[in-house]
Amino acid sequence: MALIALVGASETLPDGGLRALVAIAGETLIERQAARLADAGVTHVAVAVGAVPAELLATCDRIRRRGLKITPVRTAGDLMALVQPDDRIILVADGLRAGGTHYAAIARPGAPAILVTGDTMLTQGFERIDATRRWGGLACISDTMVADLASMPGEWDMMLTLLRLAVQSGARRLYCEPALFEQGEIAIVADRPTAALIEQSSLQQVEYGGMGLGRSAIMMPLVRLAGPLLVRSPRTARYLPYVTALLWVAVALLAAGGLAAAGALVAILGGLGLAAMRFLAAFRAESAAQNRVRGVIRTFGWLLLGAYPWLVSLGGPDRLMPRFAEAALAPCLAATILLARWLYEDSGKTRRFHWLLPDTDEAWILLAPALILGIAPLMFAILPLLALFQILLWLRLARRPEPR
Repeated sequence: MALIALVGASETLPDGGLRALVAIAGETLIERQAARLADAGVTHVAVAVGAVPAELLATCDRIRRRGLKITPVRTAGDLMALVQPDDRIILVADGLRAGGTHYAAIARPGAPAILVTGDTMLTQGFERIDATRRWGGLACISDTMVADLASMPGEWDMMLTLLRLAVQSGARRLYCEPALFEQGEIAIVADRPTAALIEQSSLQQVEYGGMGLGRSAIMMPLVRLAGPLLVRSPRTARYLPYVTALLWVAVALLAAGGLAAAGALVAILGGLGLAAMRFLAAFRAESAAQNRVRGVIRTFGWLLLGAYPWLVSLGGPDRLMPRFAEAALAPCLAATILLARWLYEDSGKTRRFHWLLPDTDEAWILLAPALILGIAPLMFAILPLLALFQILLWLRLARRPEPR
């Protein structure tokens, strides 16, 4: 039993372009839809088209290069050729922009389901389900509904007819609040001004995410200043992981080569690269894969922090063991940051004051001038104590009851 998607890509904009090819933050709607579907477990995407312009073919080729099968279909018979018995089919409305949680909810195993919302001014672009409900843009149907459509005489709108078949069969309804449409988390992009508004809103609403004083107070504010430029270039998301990984490899090589201070300065740039990857993950089609890559790079940077004095000693003229203040306290600092992350992840819904916690960005920012001034042993002694103080302060503030 496979999970297949049918994505609408035939509706046009007032200027004649396809809705599916509207770019928001440097990413076309259909590429974002394909990425979210892949994250939800979809193995094959069928694109419901009226015509197949060259730009749509090029976009489909980009999606294929990411490892997802994609096939244009014009009729229910074309779709039926892709569907096997017991397959489930996810319907994605033409021009839909929605979050990964909505795709995951509709893709869960079970009976056919329809995402629905209230009938408000903000949901007029969605198909009406009944007197008080409108379609939320996503549905999961069975292979028998596709077979029923293929057997019907005449020409029918595949997307809407399959939706009607799901409604008539009594498919369960998953309700989403109309407030999500007001916030721009779910929307039908019917024109380019709407796309521009969604992009602007997304850039303003994206959270700093995660814990850490260095990241929240320094790195992410810098990244957000360059946010519009970062998200509008597809090449940025493609090459940023490689550049960031090379920066962290350079940190290790510089330290082992006797340039400890230069290595710490490059580590600050590496932290900025990780923050930029975290920012882009909210917009780009590669977000799921980049999250995994970012996790690997972040772990390498954390290990590098604990082993940094040993790398520095390796690059020294005598290649002696580092002093105790560095050799013992650097791993203690790394362990304290790991403890802070564990406490943060374990805090669940009570993640308040996350910016107080220590992180590797803060450590490198303080270590760089210390290495330049030759007081690295003193800084390695101070940083673990500072990190523990930050954790204790966070525990005290985060566990206070919130004001009503």
